Amino acid sequence: MGGMDNPYGSLDPERGTDDAGIVDRDPEGVTPPPPPLYPEAGTLTTLLRGARRRCPRCGDRDTFASWFAMRIACPRCEWRFEKEQGGYLGAMVLNYVVGIGLWIVVLVVGLVLTVPDVPVLSLTIVSVLVLVLVPLAFYPRSKTIWAAVEYLVLRTDPDYHAPRHRDPRARGLE
Repeated sequence: MGGMDNPYGSLDPERGTDDAGIVDRDPEGVTPPPPPLYPEAGTLTTLLRGARRRCPRCGDRDTFASWFAMRIACPRCEWRFEKEQGGYLGAMVLNYVVGIGLWIVVLVVGLVLTVPDVPVLSLTIVSVLVLVLVPLAFYPRSKTIWAAVEYLVLRTDPDYHAPRHRDPRARGLE
């Protein structure tokens, strides 16, 4: 009777093959995991994705709804950007450091170039412009860079598993 001996042919865990003789397991009887949906990027690539306002996991560009409103999760890979309430404190610190750092550079260069007769009004106006415009311009990048830092930290957790290709028919079985 060939393949008709066992009506449950492909469901038999001892066989490892279906009725057509196709092996669906490796020789040890363990089903290999499906390939990762998004290949793991290195640390530098992940941080560069953040600096380019992209998702740290998949690199998707659609991370912001507007200049100041970041999406809750990536529309492509569903990575949740803010892991907890107030999770962007690091992004605020990063934005502050960049703004103050650039202001100090502008102030020092301005003082060095005009040391005998320092134009106080001009330096004050330039300082206010730098301290207002730089944080506004850098705001989205600070959030995505911080999301990349959080991703790198959470990726080292032993419980983290990269998303895998799954059979859409098995969705209800998970």
